[in-house]
Formats: sequence, C-alpha cells, structure tokens
Amino acid sequence: MVRDQAQSEKGSESEGENGEGPPGRYYIDIELADTRHRSLPLMVAGRRCYACNQSDDEDLQSASALQSNMERIAEHCAHTPDYLPPDTPLKEGAFRVILAGGNQSMTAEEISQILGEKWEMTPFPRDLSPRVLRRLLDSSQSYCIERMPDPVAPQSDTDAEPLTAPSSDDAG
Repeated sequence: MVRDQAQSEKGSESEGENGEGPPGRYYIDIELADTRHRSLPLMVAGRRCYACNQSDDEDLQSASALQSNMERIAEHCAHTPDYLPPDTPLKEGAFRVILAGGNQSMTAEEISQILGEKWEMTPFPRDLSPRVLRRLLDSSQSYCIERMPDPVAPQSDTDAEPLTAPSSDDAG
C-alpha cells in the first residue's frame, strides 16, 4: 500500500519540485551541524545498532569517531533489524537512510523507495511519497539535512560578460 503511493507519484516526481531540471539531492551537512551547535558525532553514534552501542569504548565526540560511526552504520548497523523499525518517525527514517548510504547525497525519490521497501508490511501506514519527503527534508534543521545546491546552468554567449577589461577611455 505504501509502495503503491510512492510508485504512483514516481512519474510526476522524477524531476525537480517545479517539474524542471534534476531532482534535489539531500545529505547530512557536517559543517552545518557545527554552525547550529549540534553534536553530530553523538547524533550519529546514537543511531548505531544495539550491539555496536553495547560494545562502545571510544570517545564519541571526536571527528574520527563521527567518520568511523558513519562507516560502521553503512557497513553493519543498517543491515540489522533494529536499525530502521517500522514505527520510526519519517524524518528520523530519512536521516537513517542517508546514514545507511554513507552520507552520499540522495533524492527524495530514492529515500521514498528505500523506506517503502523497508516498511512495506508495516502496521503503521503513512505517506512516503517523494513530495512529502521533500517537504520534510527541506525543513530538517535539527537533523542537519541539507539540499545540495542546484548546478548552475552555463550562460549562453549572448548573456556572457565581455572578457576584456574596460579601457581607460571608458572612465570619465
């Protein structure tokens, strides 16, 4: 049922929000976490699986711990049953999906598809459409999820500025 909702919107959501250009891609911005005074190393460490949390013996707040925990989640924790249970809030689920992907940028459609597959038989139905996820991801300040800047379209020759500097005769 949840997958059907995501599939039905796939065609209309395969492009950007306004139907033009590529869809936005989202990632966890480490620098933004520092700016917002969020402890991203602790946030990430808290998303590890039960077994990894029990065997912890390192400083969780270091930059190296952040990187090693992101790698551990992608390689191990994301594949355990307790990593993404079906009663997980949607914004938290999106955060965990991005972590499971090694913090590689993902579109709302990709996240929707992964959540739809993970939560296919859930007793907690909800709208996992890319449109809903895009709205959530665009307002995920507490999770430090950011949309990658859209690539700048190259200017045509007629719009380009002249390559020569103005001559001294022009000043006056």
